[in-house]
Formats: sequence, structure tokens, C-alpha cells
Amino acid sequence: GKKLKVKFETGTPKKLWRGGMEGRIWQRGDIELIREIDRSEIIDDIYYFRSGTLTLEKEHYDIPGWDPDELNSNIAHIYEIYDRGGSLYGAFEDSEIIGVVVLDSKFIGCDRDQLQLYFLHVSNGFRKKGIGKALFDVSVKKGQQSGAKKFYISATPSRNTVNFYMNLGCVLAEEIDKELYELEPEDIHLEYRIE
Repeated sequence: GKKLKVKFETGTPKKLWRGGMEGRIWQRGDIELIREIDRSEIIDDIYYFRSGTLTLEKEHYDIPGWDPDELNSNIAHIYEIYDRGGSLYGAFEDSEIIGVVVLDSKFIGCDRDQLQLYFLHVSNGFRKKGIGKALFDVSVKKGQQSGAKKFYISATPSRNTVNFYMNLGCVLAEEIDKELYELEPEDIHLEYRIE
């Protein structure tokens, strides 16, 4: 599909995309909208990081939607991130939520110069249209304003997700965050250098 060029503005929603699409900074009351994102996905390949090497293996998964426990846990954590000053941005089409990104405000890493890009999802049917990149880019701008040098990303190990981040310039994390690794040891831990 056609790639979308997007800008996010503060304050009230503004139409920033074609066809009624808009991007906006979220308020606390918007967080529950995450439940409306279509998480469904067919996965055919999974990345594994073993002995210092990233390998891709054939594995098939048909994910019909959110796992309720995982979603509730994510939403609870997103409230915590918001309450400590994190940033949330949403993408909408005709008032329907189609994507969201969550950037934590808590600095991590041995130099305390990294922010975790905690959550980035685009609804099925709206992927590969530039929405995920637009959400990522607005987070990079916020990271720059916050003085972060890097993003830390625990990426779902599917080929589509890892390739999405690597195509944006993410690389395997040089410094693994022990706490985040223990939470998601099967994820591919990436970093993005903010310029």
C-alpha cells in the first residue's frame, strides 16, 4: 500500500493522514483503547538468539488476538509508565484506534541514557502502510527531547517484528538489561541509537 507521511501535534487531534487518519498524543483515559487494536497475525518464522547469533527458524503460529492475561498486564504497566511521565501516541482512522506506541520515561542502562520503547502495535489490516514507522519516529523525537542516547526494545521474535525494527536501524542490544531480559527471555533484545 501507499506509505503515509505523518506528523504528530500536541493538544487536540488533528487530521494528519489521508482518508481521515490522525495521530495524537494520548491522555490517561485513552489507555483502555489498546484493547480495540486487532492483534491478530499469522507468523511463519521466528528468530532465536543463540551463541551470539541471530537465526531464523520455520515455526507457524496463528494468533487470533490478544492473550487476555498478557493484555491486562501490559495495560497495567502502561498506566504505570504514563503516571511516571512516559509518552503515549495513538494513530486513528475515523476515531478507530489503529496503532499505538508507548515510550517509558525511566532511564535504564549502566549509563542511565536509554529509554525503553515498551509497546508498539498496529492493527491487522493497517500494517505495512508506514503507521508503525510514524509512531516510531514520533517516539524518537520525544527521546531526543528527553536526552536519551538509545532506545531499548524487547521485540517479539517474529520475523515481521524483528525485521520491522531492523529496517528502522535497530541492532542487537550491546548491553542486555537483566530485568527486562528476565521478563522476556525469548524476545530479541534490540537497541536504537538516537542521533
